[in-house]
Amino acid sequence: MQAQHQSSSAIEATTPANLKRYRVSESWKDYEVLLEVNFDVLTPDRAAMINDYLYDEHTRLMDEGGDVIRVAIRLAGATMIQIMLEQGGTAFTPTFKNVFGDNPGPSWTRDLHSAEGFGGCEADEKPYGWCGIRVIGANVDVPGFYEVELTEITEQAGEWS
Repeated sequence: MQAQHQSSSAIEATTPANLKRYRVSESWKDYEVLLEVNFDVLTPDRAAMINDYLYDEHTRLMDEGGDVIRVAIRLAGATMIQIMLEQGGTAFTPTFKNVFGDNPGPSWTRDLHSAEGFGGCEADEKPYGWCGIRVIGANVDVPGFYEVELTEITEQAGEWS
């Protein structure tokens, strides 16, 4: 496994043992976000604060078998998929570089860190922020013209309520 350290261009590879990578995916549309978690930062207490910040914390905890760390990671992935859809989608890998030699992961990570419940976005933010999670890849595409269908709905047929 390779670790990721934020740099001005590609994400470098050197892995401390306290880093793990996770894929959070939505199977209906094949959305997925790749996250890297620093367990020196994301402790069970901090994960509990992330979970408790938003409504329905008990159900999420039950769904993950009481593992609050998994809840926080899954919640971060779901949050990122929503943010990415709102911003028009994205697709990149941990080694992707745009024409300027940059990887979009740090920018998406700032969006995660500034989302409610994930600790805020500090001016001198560390790569993993307060929550201990950063975005290293994604495949989230908004539907285009050819992915949607148009169907007329008539009140008489009882299709509209």
